[in-house]
Amino acid sequence: MSLLVVRDLFVTYRSAAGDVPAVRGVSLSLAVGEALGIAGESGSGKSTLALAPLRLLPREARVGGQILLGGEDVTAMTWGRLRAVRWTAASVVFQGAQHALNPVRTIGDQIAEPIVAHGLAAPKEARRRTAGLLERVGLPAWRAKSHVHELSGGQRQRVMIAMALACSPRLIIADEPTTALDVMIQAQILDLLRGLVAERSLGLLLISHDLPVLAATCDRLAIMYTGQVVETGPARDLLTHPRHPYTAALTAASPRVGDPASRRTPAPCSTGGDGMTVLEARGVRVEFRGRRRRVRAVDGVDLAVGAGEIVALVGESGCGKTTLARALLGLVRPSGGVVAYGGTPLAYSSRALRAYRREVQLVPQDPAGALNPRHTVYEAVAEGPRVHRLPDERDRVVTALARAGLRPPGRFLDRYPHELSGGQRQRVVIAGALALEPKVLVADEPVASLDAPVRGEILALLLRLRAELGLSALVVTHDLGLAWNIADRVAVMYLGRIVESGPVEQVLTAPSHPYTRALLSVLPESQDRTILTGEPPDPTQIPDGCPFHPRCPTLATGEATEAADACRTRPPALLPFAPDSQVACHAVASARRP
Repeated sequence: MSLLVVRDLFVTYRSAAGDVPAVRGVSLSLAVGEALGIAGESGSGKSTLALAPLRLLPREARVGGQILLGGEDVTAMTWGRLRAVRWTAASVVFQGAQHALNPVRTIGDQIAEPIVAHGLAAPKEARRRTAGLLERVGLPAWRAKSHVHELSGGQRQRVMIAMALACSPRLIIADEPTTALDVMIQAQILDLLRGLVAERSLGLLLISHDLPVLAATCDRLAIMYTGQVVETGPARDLLTHPRHPYTAALTAASPRVGDPASRRTPAPCSTGGDGMTVLEARGVRVEFRGRRRRVRAVDGVDLAVGAGEIVALVGESGCGKTTLARALLGLVRPSGGVVAYGGTPLAYSSRALRAYRREVQLVPQDPAGALNPRHTVYEAVAEGPRVHRLPDERDRVVTALARAGLRPPGRFLDRYPHELSGGQRQRVVIAGALALEPKVLVADEPVASLDAPVRGEILALLLRLRAELGLSALVVTHDLGLAWNIADRVAVMYLGRIVESGPVEQVLTAPSHPYTRALLSVLPESQDRTILTGEPPDPTQIPDGCPFHPRCPTLATGEATEAADACRTRPPALLPFAPDSQVACHAVASARRP
């Protein structure tokens, strides 16, 4: 039986510049108990297609064709009937849980609201159902009293799924539900969605630009390009044997850890051939103190970036990697330890920091938030040279834009951020850093929200800048595919500490630490999965011993019996393991002893 049937759907947006076709003649169907994935770049029409079945499109959208939901034509429904269908027959899990949830109301109130509004239960019974829904998505019932700012990204996404299930719909439409989540939380959310489809015989329409994620989650895939479906078929077949050139391009743009074809980086450039360390942390600690508690965000980290080297810093959200990056940039003063540049400890006077930030520049995570919407591209890139009172401002801006791949630069100087694509905005941010001619870039999740092809362009740009300018880079990411794609070395961070580091080929193909192995096991291409329960512990309550031991699968299975006491009582030291590699694990150290 088909839950959803779309026949020859057209969606056109009216604008001052004329009509913009978003969906052009799309036909597809979704059966009970089936998961259908929709893939494509930004602008391909996939989100418009996701919103059309519940008529959630803006007023300027004109819709043609037929959409049957449970055999009933959505386009012909009255508003009263449509309100009854929303939540009860089909519901949506939106992309940005942070923005979709009301910040001033409790989570429980928001989940209970559609239950009461549709007359399915009185308020008291709705609250009881809310507790059950939270537990079903892996959250304790007491979280019903929490507000959105008290939840992590993965917890917010679980709340969105609980809300979508509140009125027991048969169809769930999930629009980019795991964007910007780290690999472990992503695996938990996708497993949750798969389990719901199987247990409740739901239909799942899953929209994403991440083809491997869709292939691992869905039964079938539909690939969209410029508003049309260009290829459909079984998910695994499309990933391994794409027929359409666009599908093949999407597949090629998604790096797979361990695949030599996805490994872009050559040996570090000759500019830094002496192996000199440019930027390093020596025993760096960063603590934040409140009235009642202390947060150990970074807990004694040693990390070095060599000349002409790209180092990836990876780990789950909340592990402290962004705080460490801010300490390396001089934006946060360490509570202990030393940040050194060129072997010299960083001084924190205004003059010293001003000079230092010419040498070490940040590429922020969100270019849309980093760029002032009222400033042109020229003004955005010129800001750094103006602050540092550098000569030849215009030449610096033009050169930086060209190096960042915005050619010819003159086409972009007078544009505003809203006139640029996501990839172009990221290039403007990179150009702003390059205008100061730095030696090191610290890039915080530089491609997290970009489509696979655009992401590939930005990563290729970072490699080209390394080759041409001798730039070093620290790339902060939760994406292991990115680390495999462009990094020379990788450092894995957990709860404020580095647990494993070394050459990418060593750490990502032959990992030693149980945490690294678990992260790699939940990648879409992995066959042997180890999904850790819950999220990293609260950094205000770091457990005694190894911080990973409460979640360690090696300890749980009894494989580390000799080291078990040490795991629970003593923090492990970061010790040499393989050539140029280090691991902090009592079980690994115990196994190596004769």
